[in-house]
Amino acid sequence: MLAGRPSPRAASFAHQAMGIVLRDAGRLPEALTEVQRALRLARRCDADRTADVLATLGLTLAWAGRTAKGLRHLEEALPLTSRTARPRLLLRRAQALYLAGRYPEALRDLQSSIQGSHRLGDRLWEARGLNNRSVVHLAMGAHTLADADARRAEPIFVELGQLLESAHCLHNRAHAAHARGDLPAALVLMDDVAQRYGQTLGLLPVDFTIDHTNMLVTAGLATEARTLLGPVLDGEVPRAKEAELLLTAARAALADEDTDVAISHAVHASGVFARQHRPRWAQRATLLALQAESLAAAASGTPRRPRDHGPQAPPTPPSGPEHRPARTTSLARRAADMAASLSAQGSAEAPTALLLHGRVALAAGRHAEAEVSLALAARSRHTGPPLGRAAAWLAAALLARQRQDRRGLLLACRGGLDAVDEHRGTLGDLELRALATGHGLELATLAVEESLRAGTARDLLWWTERWRATALVSPSAGRPDDPGLERAVAALRDVARRLDATAGGDAATATLTHERARREADVRRAYRHLRGSGGARGFDLTGVLDALGGTVLLSLVNVGGTLHAVTVARGQVRRREVGPLDAALREAEFARFALRRAAHGRRSDLGSTAGRLQAALLGWPLSTTGPDRVVLVPPADLLTAPWGLLPAFADTVLTVSPSATLWLAARQSRASGGHVALVTGPGLSTGESEVTRLSPMYAAARSVGGAEATVAGALSVLDGARLAHVAAHGTFRADAPLFSSLLMADGPLAVHDLDQLARPPRAMVLSACDSGGAAPIGAHEALGLVSSLLAMGTSTVLASVVPVNDRATLTVMNHVHTVAGAGGSLAEGLLAARRAGRDDPLVAATTAAFTAWGA
Repeated sequence: MLAGRPSPRAASFAHQAMGIVLRDAGRLPEALTEVQRALRLARRCDADRTADVLATLGLTLAWAGRTAKGLRHLEEALPLTSRTARPRLLLRRAQALYLAGRYPEALRDLQSSIQGSHRLGDRLWEARGLNNRSVVHLAMGAHTLADADARRAEPIFVELGQLLESAHCLHNRAHAAHARGDLPAALVLMDDVAQRYGQTLGLLPVDFTIDHTNMLVTAGLATEARTLLGPVLDGEVPRAKEAELLLTAARAALADEDTDVAISHAVHASGVFARQHRPRWAQRATLLALQAESLAAAASGTPRRPRDHGPQAPPTPPSGPEHRPARTTSLARRAADMAASLSAQGSAEAPTALLLHGRVALAAGRHAEAEVSLALAARSRHTGPPLGRAAAWLAAALLARQRQDRRGLLLACRGGLDAVDEHRGTLGDLELRALATGHGLELATLAVEESLRAGTARDLLWWTERWRATALVSPSAGRPDDPGLERAVAALRDVARRLDATAGGDAATATLTHERARREADVRRAYRHLRGSGGARGFDLTGVLDALGGTVLLSLVNVGGTLHAVTVARGQVRRREVGPLDAALREAEFARFALRRAAHGRRSDLGSTAGRLQAALLGWPLSTTGPDRVVLVPPADLLTAPWGLLPAFADTVLTVSPSATLWLAARQSRASGGHVALVTGPGLSTGESEVTRLSPMYAAARSVGGAEATVAGALSVLDGARLAHVAAHGTFRADAPLFSSLLMADGPLAVHDLDQLARPPRAMVLSACDSGGAAPIGAHEALGLVSSLLAMGTSTVLASVVPVNDRATLTVMNHVHTVAGAGGSLAEGLLAARRAGRDDPLVAATTAAFTAWGA
């Protein structure tokens, strides 16, 4: 148009359109140049043309952070605007007011704009008004109203062919779902949004990355969130979004406990928001910086406060005790000012600020003002999304502890954990459920510490088990109903098979590793859409006591880095202190190393290793013997200790369980009937001899091996089995425990494949190296092949915690199945193997590497 020497009016439209496109692309200096040219041309035309360009200029200036000047241009445009053009002007002014944090004024303009557009029959701008009002409702915490406006606007945009703006509506709905605590719905909508953005833009806008990052932080995936955000931060950031990106990066860093980076980004963001005249956003950033300072202070005893607005790490504060009171007091004072300001505004962030002030005021010894803030923060414990209520219950618990109100403390902890359970109950994905338990960690810790202080062993057991491995006992959501999932799992299996066959260190390996990560992300995405089926099963102490009979329950509890043993025997609950957790973790790692050496025929003093391990894990001397039957429930990070190596359990039927609740559920779910399934994977040094030896014990066993031992073939014989034995190479993925696998003829059989089973095996032997590995996740959760099978409903799993000697394993399995084939349990079979192999060091070491999990 401009090349054709148009009229001033046409040229003003052309420059204005160019300015809008440049503005939306984040190229704000160029955008302002074009819009200013459009304004000079418009002034040569008429009032309506001038008003329209003034409105565009005003909004562009607001995007550029010059909000006050932008609003002046919008005010200048108002008297020049005709009645029919007024709704469009009001919408633009509302956008500028929103950027300035003046939400009530923005709502008033949007209401007038929507009504005016509706009267004029201007459906496009009516839909734009609705969608913009949705954004303002989100900022004010009115999530239901935000969703309703976006739902009304979206079909109008689709009907008018405005697919990009329809994507904005879906984006706002995803944001609303996240804000009200419905994470699965938010993630489903975000996938739809990504698809529409791809269709219209060919790329994902910065706002999408910001919101997706925040959702991942809520899900407990802080590292993944930072990885997602990294390339955007490292690229060319649109000036209008710079501060929001920095704030999001600060939030992700804080969730990852990287307080230095969190403080730096938050302070930098606050400065940019202030320069953009966006005071409410600046307050959000400052609040997050204060939260990070508080976390740093709790970790080091010294609050940290940066002195500049740059993105670099903050300077190290003065050290020494003489600086701590002043700095703690300063942090408390700034937190008090923030809490007062946000409370006066009625901000949605006020409860967070009040809880923060309560914490730091307690640390500073300002108990009276701490009690006031905590009491105010606790008011919202009955309203709002579940995680918000959990935070309010935490405030109530801290207040009760300050007042030495033990009953109030425990009631608040129970209320808070119930709220976290409600959030967790919406999640169908096992990994997300495990991560969600982290939201209740502080509440559970307060209750456990109070029980220990009061000296009540029964309460200590109850509160420990109330929050231990709860993700595994939640009702399973099954397999996602996603047509693309089967293709994604098959593609992942193919990539993993090719990766295993590739020599490490070359370009092909790097390419396949990248492809594997991409395929795993596809599978994860499908599972994260799963919706949970409701609340978790609570801890039934009476039911556990009744089910134990003559069996002893030994629960190991970590309280502040010290292990305590809670023993339940003949209805009596007793507690004793064991020792430092660090020592137990260290000895467990030494013991696993010793067993790995023994598996390769190397000399290893397992006797002294076993003695040190027992002293560190149980506090018992080497001469102490255990009871006949024991259910052991350790902390998540000790779940894979080689418990069978302990001399105290040399003559004990020992089962290890992630929680007493899971043990009780497994015991109660034992059903009769079913076949025996025998599966042999490829590449074993013993070939199919392991299963061949077992076949005579089970005349009607269903077996699969060789080329027929595909993933599908294995699943077909495993489904509905009362007892299954899988001899195969295993791989434990500490970085992605739910992608741990057993090698079949056509590739790995992973946890997500097992979800296809209509009825998982009631008891299962994983005669595979390292198949018993588990990675601690969330608060008191550990995920891997074994825990996943237990979560699916398998009662007992026998697996090794380190690589084992294949030929010695033949002997061990023969003893195990001799007992199991006669009607005994896998734990009883493992005891028989332990007794029979005492005089053979290799067999003894191999037996010690196996653990019976479950019941």
